[in-house]
Amino acid sequence: MKSLTFWTFFLLFFLCLGVGRSFNQPLTSATDDQLLAIVNGVEIRKSYVLNELKKVGVLKPDSQAIQNALATIVQQELLYQEARRLELEKTYEVQKAQDELNRKVLTELVVQKKVQSRTPTESELKERYLQLLKTLPKVEYKIRHIVLPTRRKAFEIMERLRKGENFSLVACESLEKQTADRGGELGWQNSLTLVLSALSLVEKLKPGEVGGPILSSLGWEVIQLLAIRPFRVPTFEEVKPQLIQQIQQEDLKRYVQELVAAGNVQIFPLSVSTTSQ
Repeated sequence: MKSLTFWTFFLLFFLCLGVGRSFNQPLTSATDDQLLAIVNGVEIRKSYVLNELKKVGVLKPDSQAIQNALATIVQQELLYQEARRLELEKTYEVQKAQDELNRKVLTELVVQKKVQSRTPTESELKERYLQLLKTLPKVEYKIRHIVLPTRRKAFEIMERLRKGENFSLVACESLEKQTADRGGELGWQNSLTLVLSALSLVEKLKPGEVGGPILSSLGWEVIQLLAIRPFRVPTFEEVKPQLIQQIQQEDLKRYVQELVAAGNVQIFPLSVSTTSQ
């Protein structure tokens, strides 16, 4: 049974890579180029190897990378041929796995056909862009903080800072070690990234001022405002791909809801037994 699972895994792996082909069909892509290997009559060409490397993000492989990939592909081809010889594709496990793969592919195809094939119009996208602009911050704040275990300790730290101690050095005592090592700096933050209590505090500060303490999920925070600048608004072209994806996701949700409404769907209450807990 273990060996059968092993073969099933490899057969599915080849199917996913598009290697599930007729037995004598060459392993090649659209461009017919250098022949790198022949495995029991099946040709493996350089273009195919490059295409497989491209799938895993290797766009400019050197000769060693190509050789390594070729060795793997040859081994995979031998395993595939052996599985075919043993007629493992007829087993229940493989048939079941192929059915699951078919369901996945067909589901993706219907999404492409019904949703992704419809590109939102420019007017739709620009209207969505204008809506986005209304939600964006006007300014952003460069801040740093010190996190303390108690409110009393936080007030002690604020008093030390008021007397002139260096904020960066005092920040070494912060519970939040990730920022303590860089003087407590949090970089540029805005109304979308700050929790409400921190935002309310920062909005009242002037550059250089220290405020707090406020209670957060980290502990008691003392915050210093370093600078303020206008928030850089992304251009329409910069966010256009995200807007297209957002609209298509909404189209998909609406399409699925229509299928549910039109279909005969029955969902029953989940009965939880004591043995399953």
